[in-house]
Amino acid sequence: MRRFELVLCIILCLAATDAGAQKLTVVGDRFLVDGTPRFLTFVTYFGGMGAPNINQDLRLIRSLGFDGIRLWPNLDTGPQLMNGDGSLRSDELKRFLQILDQAKLERLIVDVSFTYEHIRGMTPSTARIGIENVTQAVRSYDNLLFDIQNERNVNDRRFMSGTDVSRIYTAVKAIDPARITFADNAPVDTPEYAAQFTATYGLDVTAYHEPRPGNWYTLPVTEAIVSALRVVGKPVYLQEPMSTRDDLFGYPSQDRAEYFLQAIAHAKLTGAAGWCFHTEVGVDFRTGAPFFEDRLRAYPEPEWAFVSSLSPRLVLRANNGVHYLVAEGGGGSGVRADRTAAGPGSWDTFNAISLSGGPLLSGDRVALATNDGKHYLQAVNGGGGALRALSTTIGAAETFIIEKTGGGIIRHGDTISLRVADASWFVSAENGGGGNVSANAAARGAWETFTLLFTTPHITP
Repeated sequence: MRRFELVLCIILCLAATDAGAQKLTVVGDRFLVDGTPRFLTFVTYFGGMGAPNINQDLRLIRSLGFDGIRLWPNLDTGPQLMNGDGSLRSDELKRFLQILDQAKLERLIVDVSFTYEHIRGMTPSTARIGIENVTQAVRSYDNLLFDIQNERNVNDRRFMSGTDVSRIYTAVKAIDPARITFADNAPVDTPEYAAQFTATYGLDVTAYHEPRPGNWYTLPVTEAIVSALRVVGKPVYLQEPMSTRDDLFGYPSQDRAEYFLQAIAHAKLTGAAGWCFHTEVGVDFRTGAPFFEDRLRAYPEPEWAFVSSLSPRLVLRANNGVHYLVAEGGGGSGVRADRTAAGPGSWDTFNAISLSGGPLLSGDRVALATNDGKHYLQAVNGGGGALRALSTTIGAAETFIIEKTGGGIIRHGDTISLRVADASWFVSAENGGGGNVSANAAARGAWETFTLLFTTPHITP
């Protein structure tokens, strides 16, 4: 059996290598994935070292629309990666690398957050040795970032001084100069403190765990935090906002997906580079459902409603208020705006793919996948002519800029237009609906406006 597991592990590693993991880099205050700026959405999977169904869990996480996971490899709810002296445990290292290999295969980013307080006898000095050892072991992985210590400014067992953080950061960079490395701060200090901490020690990212008042998700609160964090010019990672549930504290405004939908949209709108959905369903796999999906589904609000929103599905109603945009046959043919209700097989439903990551904002580049799951809307010849649903890949002709008057978050019921990316052509429903649809309008008018209606959970007006 162990020989079979070893062979299976080798096969998975080779498959992951062939697939090519995403390469995560930083330029200015943005994360880049394979050289393209992207707002990153993570989900907490702290107890992944003890998860019994890693492959299925990570496949689900990717399919839901997340960009990555946040993993605590030293957490005491499962196998722990390190010993107190900083040496790595052999079997646990294999387990850790299995998670990273599956993340490669699913093209997920992994936030590896270290928690030295969970390892018996570990000190900041031996934590440095442990993190050095991990750095060496994962040099071939381009889809990772390191958090040196979770909530390092809390004055209990978690505390790690700035000097110790700096020593570990320097040690990581000596082994792997390209590894994105930082240490997060809890809201016992202000966002201004967190930004200054990043600047003082030259860290790569400003990661902050937000305060949790009742209005934590609103635009003014988010804007004040993000603007304070951005002043040092590094990516702002809202790594641990409100928890969906907590065994110790009764937090406010945490029981509805609507709060989290607003929070992530406001994070992207105000210039954050990444945001993490902080659910505790993936902290401890020793009891309860063995699959992450079942754990999420156990809580229709806010967990399942929120995660069901990340790959939004929508319909586009033409300006006459009667007809809907449809891909004939559900994709693979022409596009018209002549249905007064959902067509057979939901031909009028599209999956919106934000190429910049995160919730849809006015100005985002998007691709619209048809209901058959195989095709994308395409401006033939890059615009100036017909709109079809024939393409099976996303390129310039399949990329549109979604826009609304006044800009901002795209909400359910908004009036929007679709402009062909890198061109000046707009998608147009002839006569405002009831006939052909083209990508040949040189300006936005009534025929070029559509009412966007989400069929997945969405932000209310």
